[in-house]
Amino acid sequence: MNKKMHVILLILLVPLLISMPFVPVVAASSPEPAAVDADSSFVPTLVLEHRDQRWVFPLRDIGFDGIDPTTLNRTLALEWIAGILERDLNRPARSAYYHERRIVPEQAGLKVDRQRIEAWFDRIHEVMGQPLAVPVNIVKPQLTAAKLRRLKEKQIGSYLTYYNEWNRNRAHNIHLATEAIDHKVLMPGEVFSFNKTVGPRSQARGYRPARIIVKGEYSEGVGGGICQTSSTLYNSVDKAGLKIVERQRHSKQVAYVPKGRDATVSWGGPDFKFQNQLNEPILIVARASNGRLLISIYGPEEIHAKPRKVPVAPKQAALLEEVE
Repeated sequence: MNKKMHVILLILLVPLLISMPFVPVVAASSPEPAAVDADSSFVPTLVLEHRDQRWVFPLRDIGFDGIDPTTLNRTLALEWIAGILERDLNRPARSAYYHERRIVPEQAGLKVDRQRIEAWFDRIHEVMGQPLAVPVNIVKPQLTAAKLRRLKEKQIGSYLTYYNEWNRNRAHNIHLATEAIDHKVLMPGEVFSFNKTVGPRSQARGYRPARIIVKGEYSEGVGGGICQTSSTLYNSVDKAGLKIVERQRHSKQVAYVPKGRDATVSWGGPDFKFQNQLNEPILIVARASNGRLLISIYGPEEIHAKPRKVPVAPKQAALLEEVE
């Protein structure tokens, strides 16, 4: 196409271009994000887990506004911990003990670590919404099975009394009370109560009527004979050098121990109590059989005991008319 033709086309197109509407060209840009309503769906929570258990705590229930950690009510948070977590998880440690002369192993306890949970509230944004293991501390028992086995290493006291096994009701009561205190452990500083350990002497619990002393007079009462158990224990404990906390004598002389060496007990009345003031636990071993009541006190080899001398019990007691 020659130059002349170019000029002719240009003359023809110019009016056409002028008549067309103007459409501005806008450069492409990223769309503006939609405004987010912070209160529409966000629920701040603290999620805690322990083994197969799970707890979800809505933090707004304790004042948290979702932004400022200082809005979180610490008092309510601690009530949560105590009322829910500690209720569900805390358990005391259980020492090993004897059951029917067989050792039941110890059991460790569990305690929620409050301080570590409280520390989370200071950095709540880092921990909320994600599962967290409940921080717990293991509580060790006072007495393990291994330690319990060692309590028979050293005898520090022992006392023997005699009873008439043909006096059936009285002998039966002696057996029941003796079984109740047999293989009981007393930790250092602990106080033993005969009444608390033996419990009520009632027919419902198997005790039978036998002669007792009431205000200096002979009478019939359920549980007659158990004072021989408490008196035998008293003499064994005294011989072991343990601290006597409470003891009362009968209003009449009894035949099964020397004069002044008895310890009367009654449910809701006089009690016999002593304390283990020594450096180690002690074990009471008691057995009544064939007219012989033997109670011994034991401890581990390293126990620091200072035994005392006590008079022996008369053998002829079993032939006498027995009371209490």
